[in-house]
Amino acid sequence: MWTQGTNRRLLLPSALAVLLLASVGAKEEKKEQAPERPIRVAVMPIVNGSNEIGATKIMEDILRDQFKEMPTERATFLKPSDTERLLTDRNALDRAYRLNDRWSKSGTLDSTAVAGLDSLLMVDAILCVRVAEWDNVRVNVVGRGESNTTVGLQFALYDLKSLKKTWSRDPRETRFAQEVDPTSGSVTYDETGYIQSRNATDPPRFEDVASDLVRTAFKKFPRK
Repeated sequence: MWTQGTNRRLLLPSALAVLLLASVGAKEEKKEQAPERPIRVAVMPIVNGSNEIGATKIMEDILRDQFKEMPTERATFLKPSDTERLLTDRNALDRAYRLNDRWSKSGTLDSTAVAGLDSLLMVDAILCVRVAEWDNVRVNVVGRGESNTTVGLQFALYDLKSLKKTWSRDPRETRFAQEVDPTSGSVTYDETGYIQSRNATDPPRFEDVASDLVRTAFKKFPRK
């Protein structure tokens, strides 16, 4: 004969099972909704493929400003100087040089040099940076065209677990100054057409051209 006590005994395991399933479901939902951890990136010392010694210093300053603009929930960066310092402290700076040498020449990673960098630097990825072009031309003669500045850069991001390239950009721009108008009266020049006002022939600043290229390139920087 069924009694009220029997019903209670039968209902209790069912109720516990429902509570257990609800608890597991809630935990899974929380796990799914947990925000992704930002990618941690070590920027390798910048490779200078130009003839301008000061190009890497300008690029380091530009990258530092760019990293400040990057939302921290998206990515955090070790600046080139920080990466160099940490590798020096661990007697592993030669790894960076070998990585840069292989990448800048062939666009591939040195698998031996990169091994263990994730734990050595506590990062998920490395970013290789190269100044490919860094030139300007000053036009001093009326009618010969405009002064101009050319900047070419290369970026490649490598995941340190898969060793695969996950992002790359090769931005380049030749930016022209405003052509000198000999009829304006604000510029002096001699009978040969040589412009006397030096500031009138200034090419665009490297900082301005490179900053715009970097800002545009990093708009599509990956979250993972």
